Amino acid sequence: MNKSKIIAFSAVSLSAALLLTACGNSSSKSEQPTQKANYSFASNILTLDTSMAADVNSIDVLLNVDAGLVRWNPDAQVVNDLAKSIDVSKDGKTYNVTLRDGLKWSNGAKLTAADFVYGWQRTVDPKTGSQYAYALTPVANASEIMAGKKTVDSLGIKAESDTKLVITLATPTPYFNKLLTLPAYYPVNEAFVKKMGNKYGTSSDTSLYNGAFKFVKGKNNWTGSNETFSIVKNDQFYDAKNVKLSGATYQIVNNPNTAVNLFKSGKLDVANLATPELVSANKKNKDYKALTSPRIDVLEYNQSGKVPELSNLKIRQALNLATNRKNLLEIAAPSFSITNTVTPKKLDQAPNGQDFATYAAQPYTYDAKKAAELFKEGLKELGKTSITLELEGANDNSFAKAAVDYLKGNLEKDLPGLTINEKLVSSAQRQKDAQNNNFQILLTSWGADYNEPSDFLMNFVSGSSMNHGLVDNKDFDKAYNAATTAPDVLSADKRYAHYKDAERALYESANVNPLATESVSLLLNPKLKGISTYNSAMIFDLRHAEITK
Repeated sequence: MNKSKIIAFSAVSLSAALLLTACGNSSSKSEQPTQKANYSFASNILTLDTSMAADVNSIDVLLNVDAGLVRWNPDAQVVNDLAKSIDVSKDGKTYNVTLRDGLKWSNGAKLTAADFVYGWQRTVDPKTGSQYAYALTPVANASEIMAGKKTVDSLGIKAESDTKLVITLATPTPYFNKLLTLPAYYPVNEAFVKKMGNKYGTSSDTSLYNGAFKFVKGKNNWTGSNETFSIVKNDQFYDAKNVKLSGATYQIVNNPNTAVNLFKSGKLDVANLATPELVSANKKNKDYKALTSPRIDVLEYNQSGKVPELSNLKIRQALNLATNRKNLLEIAAPSFSITNTVTPKKLDQAPNGQDFATYAAQPYTYDAKKAAELFKEGLKELGKTSITLELEGANDNSFAKAAVDYLKGNLEKDLPGLTINEKLVSSAQRQKDAQNNNFQILLTSWGADYNEPSDFLMNFVSGSSMNHGLVDNKDFDKAYNAATTAPDVLSADKRYAHYKDAERALYESANVNPLATESVSLLLNPKLKGISTYNSAMIFDLRHAEITK
């Protein structure tokens, strides 16, 4: 896998972590700068519950206020964090973990091995409703617990003492250390959760922290809906002496033009150039940076049976063939690139050295004539002469708004008899609709959690908590399961061949419509150094960041 370090935003993209080393404009001798960073999100965070977080903004904050057994370092390597040591058995199924001594929660309570046991059990418990529960599938009995066939206390994680954990996997998983970086694998304090009840994680005052930063109760806190909030350095954090920032302030700025103006007036340290116009206007700015991002945009189809039209294979195939991706990106996001897999470019390399998206590419093409023919056949099978479908996207995402508008015209023109109704909602509502299977066609954006194809492919496994469209593709399941279980999981050649077969199965059944791999263009304060950015190139790890003169 490509684990090259990125210096000064070179064109190379890491699928796990990037080191942003700013060139920095040194000023003359002056007083030390204030060690506080200023950021913005286009939409609010949705939760501070590590089991429930599934949106990029919530995960961004959680990576700064919480910590797990391991973490990504700036060189895209997984290193120990709360774990002092991790010993893996020869068969790859048993992990013996020793925690660091003296770990504490932000309220001063001891952080112990039991907190990991409770946190993992809570994530896989069907009563919790975690979208990321499926990420714990490699752990022994996790699948059975999620299916309601076993109780949470059978999960393959046991605390032998306050500092000793034993993790048992159902099958050896070579990338399990990468999975451990996810918030869904973080510890959770059971006593605090029970004290907060249903309010846990719904505000900063009803949450507890163990990371480099924390929220302060009642002071610039997050209430669940307010649009400015702050985190401060956590003096209970085991590595607090190496945390240089005193904290960070987050603002919700829906308008990307406003964010750029705030950056230029010194009120933000980072501004995302979220529209083609902003990219064009700021390309010559000395603070401009551009990254290819392991993040993908797709159209999800509801295949639960609630939308009979989308249960018809020919209708889905017609929609895919009628999608003019080239024109879509020229209008909505010229810096994005067309993708032919449900895994983004620059995510990972296949064993032959190819980018996985090239290795597993499928012939997603634009063919209006063939699309119209299939659509006509699909209508005949449905006993209809026309259909109306609803296309939903986020109204606080510049690409989504432009894409929904373009796709309506594109699909209606190329598929006579089709009417597309646009539905634009907040990112929070779009997230809820996805989780509740309350949509027809959904424009979705996924960022990488770790640099391995399973991170994206797991979204289509039958029964997966991330399978929003309720895809049920037996050929896909067979290929994915072969890739992620012994013996083939232990062979890179066989594992990636199965992943390619899984991509082919999704293409042939038109279960999803991949549109583009994103790129990220932004303005970055050159005085802000030492940031690590994860996954989507817009999640900022501030643990080792600092403001320089």
